[in-house]
Amino acid sequence: MNKFQEGLQQQRRLIEQLRCEAQITRLRVSQCIDDLQKYCDAHIEEDYLIRGFSKPSENPFKEKGSCVVL
Repeated sequence: MNKFQEGLQQQRRLIEQLRCEAQITRLRVSQCIDDLQKYCDAHIEEDYLIRGFSKPSENPFKEKGSCVVL
């Protein structure tokens, strides 16, 4: 393929992608925020970012060892 045909194929793929994205149903930001708040309230017990860890040993992200300088 020459450069012209490659550019044409790329533009066709882009147009097809834009057509797919144009068909997506859009929601208002205010509705999404409300849904997100309801979800967080319903799952607050499972969310460690909101409630934290009851014991430091439960934290899977805590470093296992410390750094030693010799």
